[in-house]
Amino acid sequence: MLGRSCAEGALSSDLTDTAQLLTSELVTNAVIHGRSPVTVTTVLNDGLLRVEVSDDNSRHPDMRLTDDLALDGRGLHIVALLAARWGVTDQPLGKTVWFELASS
Repeated sequence: MLGRSCAEGALSSDLTDTAQLLTSELVTNAVIHGRSPVTVTTVLNDGLLRVEVSDDNSRHPDMRLTDDLALDGRGLHIVALLAARWGVTDQPLGKTVWFELASS
C-alpha cells in the first residue's frame, strides 16, 4: 500500500525510503505501546504524502530523551527530524499518529 502510494505520487526513491522508515517507526510504536490492532492509511494529495497509523490506545506517544547507549526511544525523534510535519489526532477509540512528507 505505501509503496503503491509512493509510486503513484512519483516520489523519489529517497523519499520513499524515508516514508517506509517513518511508517515502520510509527507501526512499531503502535504495536508495542498501543497493544491493539493497528491500521495504516496513506493519502497522497498534490505531492503531499500523509501516513496515518491508528491504534485503540488513547495515550499519546511521549518523545522522551534517551542517552547514547539506549536501545530504544528514538523513533519519534526520527519522525520529527525527517517529516515535514507530524502529530497525533484523538479518535473516539484510540488515536492516530501521522506524518507528512512533501515531494517538492
